[in-house]
Amino acid sequence: MIECRICGKSNPPEARFCASCGASLAVTVERPSVAEAEPPAAVSVGQYAGFWIRLGAALIDAVLVGAVLSVLGYVLFIWRFTPVGFVLFLLYYWLLTGLKGQTVGKMAVGIKVVNAQGDTPGLGYAALREIPGKIISTIALCIGFFWVGLDPDKQGWHDKIAGTYVVSTRTGG
Repeated sequence: MIECRICGKSNPPEARFCASCGASLAVTVERPSVAEAEPPAAVSVGQYAGFWIRLGAALIDAVLVGAVLSVLGYVLFIWRFTPVGFVLFLLYYWLLTGLKGQTVGKMAVGIKVVNAQGDTPGLGYAALREIPGKIISTIALCIGFFWVGLDPDKQGWHDKIAGTYVVSTRTGG
């Protein structure tokens, strides 16, 4: 059994993330230099989340955020496509990714955003990933998102900008 360094719960030896708190059970490693072709040791090949599962998570998030913004629009008389709605949209992705590594959609499909050490990226890197990173991925005809399907580490441009990876939280892969 592997003991979680965050919450102290025991996990099976094959687990990559704590079943109790979701913390990475991988050994912390130095962040690789740009010149290295090898993926970081904490994020082993085979556990990267690919394009389709990430698209599924994005669709779940879109439905959820759209529904919440619609309800808020009726209750607070704020139209969902105003700057207020846009700020709430950004806050959802930034805060959940930075603090938990997962939006509700990512939780539902069993994937998580991590840094090179396998930990939650934190608010600074999440802001870099979610705001300028996703804007760049979008304005280039969304090629930055489709890049996930071509990249050996399954990183979109927004992941490369922030140094993040999206990995499976399920022990089976």
